[in-house]
Amino acid sequence: MLCPWLLTAIPFRSLVRCAMIQDNHSLQQDISFLRALAEAGQHTPLTFGPFLLAGGLIFGVASAVAWAASLHLLGFGPDAIIWIYGVAMAVHCACIFILARTTSFTGAASFMNQAMAQVWQSIGWCILTVFLAGLLIMWRCQTTLVWALFPSLILGLYGTGWLVAALISGQKWLQIVAASSFIGALLSAIFINSPYLFLLYGGLLVLLLAVPGGVLMRKHNATA
Repeated sequence: MLCPWLLTAIPFRSLVRCAMIQDNHSLQQDISFLRALAEAGQHTPLTFGPFLLAGGLIFGVASAVAWAASLHLLGFGPDAIIWIYGVAMAVHCACIFILARTTSFTGAASFMNQAMAQVWQSIGWCILTVFLAGLLIMWRCQTTLVWALFPSLILGLYGTGWLVAALISGQKWLQIVAASSFIGALLSAIFINSPYLFLLYGGLLVLLLAVPGGVLMRKHNATA
């Protein structure tokens, strides 16, 4: 005669086994979906290149101006750097609006490009939120040290965006861009006390945002 606990254990084990099988099946489906997405990405041109090209150039120039302002070469006040990047954000938003309204992109309606648009938009909103939070912290604590981590944070976020783009599109060279962005974030931290920090940051933005964006735009135009 079977013990009562054994009678209850048998169906429980069956349920656990079924759950494990379902989990494995779901995992296989997810892997198959990502593989199919990556294979499709190799043939579908990415459409976010112009937006990143514009952002890299605008903020690269802004960083060069911020470097000159930090050395008091332009005669600006101590809060000039904040205003410089604030103006750069406004100009970039205007460029995004104009590009989105006046340019038609082949493949923009594909799931991959829609997903990547959401990724980069989320990164943009995150940067804006952190920028506004930095202003509030600076106001409440009366310190500018809050901006010390900003270049590393931005480059880290860009690295995340490139890593997702590499995963979804299957373009391996984007992994190199992502890794370089993460390394650039660490370099920015090392140069935090250097007067050349803004030049380094601006150069990294051009190299890791504008240049890859230009490459993607050229690839898109070649397949359009």
